[in-house]
Amino acid sequence: MALFIVTIDGPAASGKSTVARRLASRIGATFLDTGAMYRAVTFAAMQDGVDLHDEAHLIRAIENHTFEFQPGDDAMRVFVDGQLVTDRIRSPELTANVRCIASSPPMRARLVEMQRQFARRCDRVVTEGRDQGTVVFPDADVKFYLVADARERARRRKVELESQGVEADLDELCRAIQSRDRSDESRAVGPLKPAPDAICVDTTRMSIEEVVECLLRHISERQDANRVLSVSLVPAVPLAEQGPKGPQGPKGRMPRMLRETIKVKWYFVARFLCQMFTLAFFRYRVYGRDHVPERGPFIMAGNHQSFLDPVFMGIGTGRRLLFMARDTLFRSRWFGGLIRSTNAIPLSRDKADIGAIKLVLANLKEGHGVCLYPEGTRTHDGRITAFKPGFGLLCRRSQAPVVPALVDGAFECWPRHRKLFSPGSIVVWFGKPLGPEQIRNMSNEELADWLTQTLRRMQHDCRLKQGKPPYDYTDEPAAPASESR
Repeated sequence: MALFIVTIDGPAASGKSTVARRLASRIGATFLDTGAMYRAVTFAAMQDGVDLHDEAHLIRAIENHTFEFQPGDDAMRVFVDGQLVTDRIRSPELTANVRCIASSPPMRARLVEMQRQFARRCDRVVTEGRDQGTVVFPDADVKFYLVADARERARRRKVELESQGVEADLDELCRAIQSRDRSDESRAVGPLKPAPDAICVDTTRMSIEEVVECLLRHISERQDANRVLSVSLVPAVPLAEQGPKGPQGPKGRMPRMLRETIKVKWYFVARFLCQMFTLAFFRYRVYGRDHVPERGPFIMAGNHQSFLDPVFMGIGTGRRLLFMARDTLFRSRWFGGLIRSTNAIPLSRDKADIGAIKLVLANLKEGHGVCLYPEGTRTHDGRITAFKPGFGLLCRRSQAPVVPALVDGAFECWPRHRKLFSPGSIVVWFGKPLGPEQIRNMSNEELADWLTQTLRRMQHDCRLKQGKPPYDYTDEPAAPASESR
């Protein structure tokens, strides 16, 4: 679960969504839009044409579709069966049918689990709804319950509708809101009510910004929340990096926080230096950057052409990445210390390195990105060799999306038989992520083959666009059976 969770519950039109989104931005957290999740399930059910009042049909509908929710700048990105539907789930017809899903106990149970799964992929979460502090996240760090006069909420809804070109009667809206309140408060599952430890805030005479400031003051007054906010820019230290006894209280925490702060700052200094180096010696281009998740865990699976691949891929994203590197590179005291300081994790190629795998999983659980090279070694001729299937288990256990990452041109600039690099043209291309639901249905061999073929197609197109001859894979021998186990 996320290290820090803020829940904001309250009745319709009390300002929950807008406040939660702005609060999340202020404290560097991820906004969990629970309403978008209910809308996504409603969208899938309506697409199937099922009876929205038949729970058995609704359950089959949710089981027949895959749902993926990704953090976004302004709104949570919603995918149904791999298709982006963020805008399509806001239609008036769909909005009118969401209540059918919300009133079904089995469907609410499924949605609660979806919300918890989303929170497990983030460091900090601000979530809003009607049962977030009572049912979904009963152990949240800080809970709020927003209220407002029914007529004021009706006025807000009227302004919202009129901004969309929809005329509305204030009295009718007020009656509808009061009816919705009674329905939400009396339902059997997840009724609308404040958690016993929630902070109630009356927003009737407050602007959105005033509400946000009020919530920030309450958060800062909580001792635990104050500690988290003080390091909001510092990624959490994974459990695998903690000492055998864990944190030892305030005196033991500060040095660890300070070390982690220095490590983060050094990473971005090193990244800047790598950018300057790359721009000085190479014609560097990057495509598909929008395919890299802006927040949350992900695995970058790339082809391996040269020693400089981590540099080229690392500067191509705005994320702080961890890299897997063979353990022999760490034997040099200065070079091993350098790459370790920039988030390289040693991995033994001679045996199953359980310790390294646990460390990678811990970092993914904390919401970081990890770069892997499943070929296992640098290419001998520029071609992409078949990916080794062993990394498939890591992908499934992490429940993180996998981003195919192609680097082209690095082999011509620094092939493995040459001691020094030469300037040239480098292209980095990030492909469309493969979601955890799709990965779950693949075997290790199927996942490895899918990524291998995807990167080969990307490489083919990339080289054609540059006027370079594509690599020929027609004579590649089939992988021995022992290699696929």
